[in-house]
Amino acid sequence: MTFEFLIPVARDDLLNKTNVSQFVVDEVLSPRELPGALHELKTNLRTHGARVILENFDVLFSVLCLQRDLAHELKEDAWELVVNIAKSLSNDLANILEDEPPVAEEKRNNLNMVKMVCYLLCQYMEMLDADDSKPSATQLVNAKGRAKTSKMKKASTGMDWDEERGVGLKALLHLVSLNLHRLWDPPIPDEEFVNLVTNCCYKLFENPGMSYASAMETRQVMNRILAVMVKSYNHSLGCSLKLVQLVQHFEHLAVPLAQTLQVITEEFGVKTVLCEITREIGRLAPEDAAKDSSGTRNCSTFLVEIADRIPAYVLPNMSLLLCHLDSEPYIMRNCVLGVIGEILMKVLNKDSLDDKTKATRDQFLDNLEDHVHDTNAYVRSKCLQIWIAIVNEKCLPLSRQVSLTTLVVGRLQDKSSSVRKQALQLITNLFKCNPYAAKFSVKELEQSYESEAEKLKQMMREEVENGGQGNPMMEKLETEWQTMEIKINEALLDEGESQDTEKAESGDEEEEGSQKQIKTSDAVITDEDNLDSVTARVMSLLKEEKWCAAHKLMTAMVMTYPDSSKEASQESERTDSQESSQEDGTNIIQCLKKLFLRQKSINLELSEDAIQSQMSEDQCGAVSDMSKQQVLVWYLRDTLAFGVETEKAFPIICRLLGSENVSDVLGAVDFFVTGFKFGLSSAMQGVRRMLPLIWSKESGVKDAVVDAYKKMYLSPEGNSQRACALAIVKNLTALSYGVTIGDLTSLEGLMMELMKTGDLNSTVMKILWERFTLKIPDTSAEDSRSAILLLSMAAGADNTVVRSNINVMVSEGLGPRAESDFILARDTCLALLKLSNSKRMKGQVASKPFRLPQDHEIFTRLSHILVKGVDDTENRYWIPLAEQAVKVIYKLSNHPDTVCGEIIRKVINEFQRINEADKPSDTPVDTASDTPTDTPTEDDPSASVSQKSVVVLTRVLSLAGQVAFSQMVYLESDVLDELKRRRAGKEDSGVTPARKNKNKARESSTSEGIEEELGLAGAAAEDAEAEYIRKVCERDIVTGKTLLGALAPVIVAVCTNQAKYTDPELQSAASLALSKFMMVSSEFCDTNLQLLFTILEKTSHATIRANIIIALGDLTFRFPNMIEPWTPRIYARLRDESTLVRQNTLQVLTHLILDDMVKVKGQISEMATCLVDHNEKISSSAKIFFTELSKKGNAIYNIMPDLISRLSDPDVGVDEDHFRTILRYLFAFIQKDRQCESLVEKLCQRFRAARNERQWRDLSFCLSMLSYNEKSLRKLQENFMCFADKLADDDVYSCFVSIISKTQSISKLGPKATAVAPLLTELEERLERCHNKGMEDDEIAQKASQASQKGKTPHKTPARKGKAGRRAKKVISDSEDDEDENKTPIVRRQTQRKAKPKVSFDSDEESDLELFDLDKSCTEDSQESASQKTLESSDEDLVPVKKQSTRGGKKKSRPLLIVNSPR
Repeated sequence: MTFEFLIPVARDDLLNKTNVSQFVVDEVLSPRELPGALHELKTNLRTHGARVILENFDVLFSVLCLQRDLAHELKEDAWELVVNIAKSLSNDLANILEDEPPVAEEKRNNLNMVKMVCYLLCQYMEMLDADDSKPSATQLVNAKGRAKTSKMKKASTGMDWDEERGVGLKALLHLVSLNLHRLWDPPIPDEEFVNLVTNCCYKLFENPGMSYASAMETRQVMNRILAVMVKSYNHSLGCSLKLVQLVQHFEHLAVPLAQTLQVITEEFGVKTVLCEITREIGRLAPEDAAKDSSGTRNCSTFLVEIADRIPAYVLPNMSLLLCHLDSEPYIMRNCVLGVIGEILMKVLNKDSLDDKTKATRDQFLDNLEDHVHDTNAYVRSKCLQIWIAIVNEKCLPLSRQVSLTTLVVGRLQDKSSSVRKQALQLITNLFKCNPYAAKFSVKELEQSYESEAEKLKQMMREEVENGGQGNPMMEKLETEWQTMEIKINEALLDEGESQDTEKAESGDEEEEGSQKQIKTSDAVITDEDNLDSVTARVMSLLKEEKWCAAHKLMTAMVMTYPDSSKEASQESERTDSQESSQEDGTNIIQCLKKLFLRQKSINLELSEDAIQSQMSEDQCGAVSDMSKQQVLVWYLRDTLAFGVETEKAFPIICRLLGSENVSDVLGAVDFFVTGFKFGLSSAMQGVRRMLPLIWSKESGVKDAVVDAYKKMYLSPEGNSQRACALAIVKNLTALSYGVTIGDLTSLEGLMMELMKTGDLNSTVMKILWERFTLKIPDTSAEDSRSAILLLSMAAGADNTVVRSNINVMVSEGLGPRAESDFILARDTCLALLKLSNSKRMKGQVASKPFRLPQDHEIFTRLSHILVKGVDDTENRYWIPLAEQAVKVIYKLSNHPDTVCGEIIRKVINEFQRINEADKPSDTPVDTASDTPTDTPTEDDPSASVSQKSVVVLTRVLSLAGQVAFSQMVYLESDVLDELKRRRAGKEDSGVTPARKNKNKARESSTSEGIEEELGLAGAAAEDAEAEYIRKVCERDIVTGKTLLGALAPVIVAVCTNQAKYTDPELQSAASLALSKFMMVSSEFCDTNLQLLFTILEKTSHATIRANIIIALGDLTFRFPNMIEPWTPRIYARLRDESTLVRQNTLQVLTHLILDDMVKVKGQISEMATCLVDHNEKISSSAKIFFTELSKKGNAIYNIMPDLISRLSDPDVGVDEDHFRTILRYLFAFIQKDRQCESLVEKLCQRFRAARNERQWRDLSFCLSMLSYNEKSLRKLQENFMCFADKLADDDVYSCFVSIISKTQSISKLGPKATAVAPLLTELEERLERCHNKGMEDDEIAQKASQASQKGKTPHKTPARKGKAGRRAKKVISDSEDDEDENKTPIVRRQTQRKAKPKVSFDSDEESDLELFDLDKSCTEDSQESASQKTLESSDEDLVPVKKQSTRGGKKKSRPLLIVNSPR
C-alpha cells in the first residue's frame, strides 16, 4: 500500500484527491453502519494492533463527519478506539525507532500511521471538548455551580471528560516524545504536523476551565507537549507568537501560560521563547497598549507571573522592557515595576554580588524610587506595594533604608487614598522589619551617637599622632597622600616656571611677587569665612585635583590663621621661626598633609563595604578596638537617621486619624501601635489622638481602635494572673496621666467597651481597689487617684463595681486623705455619680431612683471637706471638687436642697469669720459686699489676708452658681421624672385620680369627661406639672427671699465693679455664677443680660470672654427669643484677638446654627472668615461647619450673595487672597445647575453697583468659580453689558477667559457640546473686543492727560464741579445685620430732586430682591438718628434700644447695642 497521508487544512480536504499518491477517504459511513464498523475495528485492533488504522481510517473519520447525528455513547466508543490505537502505536514505534533505521516502505507506513493517529486524537479532543463546554437545557435550568454541572454531565454521558482528556493528551505526549523526526526524509517534521499538535493544545487552553485547580494535571501534560514541540520540532518562534496572542485575548491564561513558559525554559532549557515573548511585548506601541487596555493588562499580569516563576531568566531580557517605564499606559509601567520587584526579591537579594550586578540592582532600586512620584496614582500605589514586598522579604539594602523612609513620609500626604494606604503600610513595615533596633528613643540614640562619635574622634587623633603605624586605614591614607604630593609638586613646579618667565619679561622683583601673594590671599579668604569653611574649601580643591589653588588657599589660611599651623611647624624638621616657615613651600605641603590626614580620618561617613572589609581583617590591640568603634558609630548614625526621619511622619499620620477615609484611619492606627511597641516617644501623641475614635460610627474603625489598645495595654507578659492584672493596671494608669477633659471622656468610653467585652476581669478590678486604698506597696497618691478614676469609668458599663464598695470610697476617698487631697475627693465624687441609675430610653418611664438619706456619711463628709477646705488658699482644686460634690448631693440625696443650703451657710459663715479676723480695725467695710473697700497695697501687711478673703469669696460665688444650676436641673429632670413615675405607677395599679374622685366630679363639664376618655388627662397633668416647676425656677430659686436670692446682689455687685474687684479668678467665678443664675430664671436673665454683654465687651481676660461665650450658647437654647437681638455681639467675638475665644465662639455658633436656634443672616460672613484663620484648628472647624450646613437644603446658596457682598467690601471685608480662598471653598458646594444659573445673573447685576476695581475682580472671580451649561452661558450673554466696561482690567478679563476655557474642556466630554460651542465662540469674541477697546480707551485717556498738562488748564464752573462731585459719591444702604459697635455711621446726601434707584453692594436677607433688581426704585431717603450716633465707651451697662428703618414704605424695628453716655 503506497500512499501519503497529508494533514488536511479542512476536514473536506480528505474527501477530494489532488495528488496521485494522496490518501483520500473512500466512503463516509452512515449512522446505521457505524456501530458494526466500530465493533469490527475493535476486533481487528486486538489482532493486528495499530496497523488497522491504515485500513479503517474511514470508520473513525465518519464519526467526525456525522458527529451531530450520532449518540454520545457511539462517540465515546470511537474515542476509546482512537486512544487505544495511539497507545499501541507508541509502543510499536518505541521499539522500531530505537533499532536500525527502517526501510523506505516501512518508514512511509509508520509516518502515515503517526499522522493519522495524531489527526484523529486532536480532532476527537476538540470535538468532545466542544460538546463538554455546551450545557444542556436541563443543566441550564437546574445546575448551580461548576461541581454540580460536572456531576450532571458525568451522569448523563457516562464519561468524565476531564479525566479522559488527560488520558488522550498523555497518549499524544508519548507519541510526540518519540524520535519521530527519523520518519521524515530529510529528518525535518512537516510544519502541518507541528501545527496540528500545537493548535490542539492552544485550542484546549482557550477553555476557561483550564484555569481551575482541578485541571492542573491536564495543564502539566499540555505544557510538556508544547515544550517537546518547541525543543524537538522547531516551534519556538510560533510558540512565542501564539502565547502572546492567547494572553492578549484570554484573561484566564496569564497564569497557565506562565507555567508553560516555565516548563519550556527551566525543564527543557529553551530560552529563546522567553526572549521572543519579551521582545514582542517590548515592541508594543504605547498607542496600541492604550487602546487595548484589557490585552495590555493581561500581558502585564503574564510578565509579572513569569518574573515570579523564573526571575533569573527574565533578568537578561530586562533591557527590552525598561522602555515601557516612560510609556504612557500606566499598566505597562506597573508591569515593568512588578518585574523589577520580583527580580530584586529573588535574584538580586544576595550579599555576595559582583560590582556589575550591584550596579544593576542599584539601577532597579533607583527606578522604583523615581516612580514613587509617578504622575499616575495607580503606579505610585503599585510602586509602594513593591517596596512593601521588598521590605517584608528583607531585601532592602541598608544604604536605602533612610532614603526610602524619607520618600514614604512624603507620600503620606498624597491626594490618592490608595497611595496613602500603601504608604502607611510601608512605613509600618519599615519599623517592623528594621535592621537597627527593637526600641527607638531618639534622644537616647542622639546622646549615644554623640558620645561614641567623640570617642572615635579621640581614637583617630591618637592614631594620627602616632603616625598610623599598623593601622591599614592610615597606611592607605598615607599611600594616597604620597601620590597626591607628587602631583602637587609637579603642579607647583610648572606654575613656578611660568611665573619666572612672566617676571623676566616684566622686570618685576621678588618684592612685587610677595605683594601679589598677599593680595591673592586677601582675595581668596573673605571676612565671611572662618577656619572650618576654609578647611572645607581646601579639601574640596584637593578632591577636584586643583593642586595650585589648594596650595594658595592653604598659604592664605596659614597667614590668616597662624594658630592652625603651629602644630605643623613644631613637628617640622626645620627649626626656623614661624614667619619663615610660613613662607616655605615645603612647610605648606606639610600643613596640607596634616589637614588631609586629619579630615579623612575623622570623616565618619564610611561605606558599608569598607567597614566590612576592615572588620574581616585579623587585627589586634588598638586597631581592632578602633575598627569596632567605627562600626558602632556607623550603626548609631544610621539608627539615629532612621529614627529622626520616621518621627517626621508622626504629625502627618496624626492628621490622618481624622481623615474621612477609613483606610487612612486604620493604617494610622496600625502605625501608632507599631511605633508604641518600638518605644518611640512621639508615638504617644498618636496613641492619645486615637482615643476619640472610640466614638466613631464606623464599626471597623471602632473595633480597630479597641483592638489597638488591647495590644498596647492589655497584652502584658506575666507569670501569673495577678502579675498580668497588675501590669494592665499600671498601663492604664500611665494612659490616664496628662489627658485632657475630652480625652477623659474618650478613655471612659474605651473602659466601658473593655468592660463589655470582659477584658477587664475581676482581678483587674481588685487590684484597682487595692491601689486606691494604698494596700499595694510603692503606690503614690497619683496612682491612687488614677485607680478611683479608672474604677469610675469602668462603672459606666457596670455600676456594681462601685455600688458594692460605697463604704470603701467614703472611708478612703472622702476620709482624712481627702481633706488635703481635693483631687482624690473630686475623683471619688465622679465614681459616686455612677451609683445613680442608668439613663432611661426615650419614651420610657424612669425607674425608681437610687437615693440616700440626707444624713448619710457621704454628704456629711462632703460638707466637712468643703467647709474645712474653703480657707485652704494654696489648694487650687476646691472649686472643681465643689462642682462634683454638688452633683453628687443632687443625684443621691433625698433632700439635696437642704444639704446644699446648709453647706452654703457654713461656707458663708466661714468667709465672714475670715473676713472679720483678717480685716484691720481702721479699714472701712462696704456693707453691701462685706469686703474692704480699699484694695491693699504691696506695702500693706494686710495684703495677704485680703487676698485670702478674695479666694474664699471666689469659692462662695462659684458654689452658689453651681447649686443654683443643679437645683434647676434637679427640678426639671429628677423631680419631673419622679412625678411621671408615680403617676404611671398609679395608672398601672388601676387607681387614677379620675376614678378615685368619680363621684365628686359629676358636676364637672362634659369636655373634661371627653378628655379623660381620649387619654388627654395625663398629658394635661404633665403640662401642669411642668408649668409649676417652671414657675418655681422662675420665682423661688435665684429671685425672691431665698438663700440664693440673697447672694444674687453680691454676684451682680462683683460683676459690675470690675475696677474694685480686680482679681481675675474672682471675676471669672462671678461671671460664671451670674451665667448660671441667668439660666434658672428668665426674669433674672432679662435683668442682667446687658451686664453680661458688657463684661464680654469690656473685660481684658480672654478666659472670662471664652466662658461667657459658652454660657451665651446655653442661654440661647434656654431663652432663644431673649438672646436673639444680641446675636451680632456673639458674632463679633469671631474677630477676638484670643484664639480660645474665637474657637469657643465658632463652636457655639456652629451648634446654634445647625440646631436652627439662630437664623443664618448676613453675619455668616464672620463664620466664613474663620476658614482662613491662622489657627489650624479654627479653620478646620469652620470647614466642618460649612460642610454640615451644605447638607441643610439650599443654605449655602441662600447666603452666598450676602456673603460675597460683605467679604468684598474693602472697609469691613477681608483681603483679596483670603477672599478667593474662602469663596473657592464655598463654591464647591454649589453644584445644582439652577443655582449656578441664578447666581450668574445676580453676580452680573452686581457689577453695576461695584464701587471699585477690587469688587470687579472679586465678582469676576466668583463667576469663574461656577460651572456653566447652555442656560448659564445665555444668562452671561444677556447680562454682558453689566460688566463690558470692566473688561479693560486684566484680572477681570482673565477670569472670564478662564470661564471659557473651563467650559470648553468640560463641554467636549458632554452630549451638548454642539449647542455650547457657538455660545462660547460668540462670548469669546465679545470679551476680546471689549478688552481691546478698553485698552485703547485707556491709552487715549493717558495721551489726553499728557496733552492737558502741556496746555492751559480750563476753568471749571461750579455747576460742573457739583455734578462731578455728585457722580463720585456712592450710596450705601443700611443693612439690618451690620449692627456692630465698629460700624461707621452712614451719611446720606439729601436733595430735592427725584430719588434715583439706589443699589447697595451690602445685603441682607430682606433686601436680596432689591439688590438684584436694578429696575425697582428705592425710597430709602429717610435718615435714622440712631444710626448717626457714635458709640461711646463707658463703664456702664449696654442698653438695647430699637432702631426704626424704612424700606419699601414699611417700618421695622431691630435692636442696636449702644452705650449710654454718663450723665
